[in-house]
Amino acid sequence: MELHYDIQKQDYIDFNLNYFNNNAVVQRSMLVTRIATAAIVVLGGTALMYWVKGLGVVSVIVYLALAALCFFGTPWYMRRKVVKNTERILRNANNKQLCGPKTLTLREDEFELTGENEDTVYQYEAVQRTATDAGHYYIFVDEFSAVIVPFSAFADEAHKREFYQRITAKIEDEALKC
Repeated sequence: MELHYDIQKQDYIDFNLNYFNNNAVVQRSMLVTRIATAAIVVLGGTALMYWVKGLGVVSVIVYLALAALCFFGTPWYMRRKVVKNTERILRNANNKQLCGPKTLTLREDEFELTGENEDTVYQYEAVQRTATDAGHYYIFVDEFSAVIVPFSAFADEAHKREFYQRITAKIEDEALKC
């Protein structure tokens, strides 16, 4: 099976947002950051107002509102940073080959990804897990790297199913399949 497709900037952004939204470590860190930031604002603001003898109901309400803004605004801000950093990485001259035309060839025991300045062969055993979103398959070949395959690469649903079955055939744990 051979797939020909183009990888666009948005495909990389979607991959990074998918990783951001679905990685347990990232989500745990995000929760800790949200709680810590909100606690620092409330405790620090209250201590500051107490120290300058301005502690009152209004100041406590203001710092609680700021803490809520920090707690609920942090995920939005971090998603925005993921997008901006991905765009910055893709603008870097060393990363120009990340986007553009790709060919993914599935063979009996391996698959090969070719593109501009890229020719990588993976054994099916190297596939650690797969993930999906509304428009892509992500084939993780290590913890942080994945081969991005947009659904536009498939002629129809049967072609897409055949690809999925071949790429996940060596993954024994069903939880690691998308």
